[in-house]
Amino acid sequence: MQIRLPLALSTAVFAAACISVGLGGGEGSPQAQYRLEDLSPKVQPRSTPIDRRLLLSTTPFESIGDTHSMAYSRTGQQREFYQFASWTDRPSARIVQLLSERIEARGMFESVSRLGAGIGGGLILNVGVNEFIHDVRTGTARVEVTAELIERRGRHLVERKRFIASAPVAAENAPSAVAALSRALTTLFDELVPWLERTAEALPPPEPRPPRDGKS
Repeated sequence: MQIRLPLALSTAVFAAACISVGLGGGEGSPQAQYRLEDLSPKVQPRSTPIDRRLLLSTTPFESIGDTHSMAYSRTGQQREFYQFASWTDRPSARIVQLLSERIEARGMFESVSRLGAGIGGGLILNVGVNEFIHDVRTGTARVEVTAELIERRGRHLVERKRFIASAPVAAENAPSAVAALSRALTTLFDELVPWLERTAEALPPPEPRPPRDGKS
């Protein structure tokens, strides 16, 4: 037997099904998870790598944007979260993963790995997320990251630099914010990676590594 819904009820059901994951709550949409992407075209590799091994690490910052929840702002001081949208990975973890892939594609160092992976390295790049937000007031996605390059031996800070990038958001909803944040992150990488390469190349040659068997 075919069941007919009253016209008002069927219209309401259809409207609820069509609403996108927009700002705040009340959409009635299921939880959607998103992942950042590096949108850069294929990276041109170096002819020879820098004679260094790099370890990547995240720096813990008290940033509301570095959570699994997706943050947006309607005013300069206000921060809110999308109710039905979140990140599959914390932005800092995903940024370090994408940055590692970009550096490896460039062939910049002898090896690139995460700190704590059991692989040695003379340089550490700490990456901290200061801001990662959809700014509704200006219609932009804004990314702000602090990078610290450290000589592991002696824990010497080589250089610290803050990188900021933004991209326009096409609409006030999560998919548009994610696309804009990925574009902004790609632009930020386009500045951060050459800075890292120049800074590492300017360092004096590393001390010779001792032979594994202890013999000279």
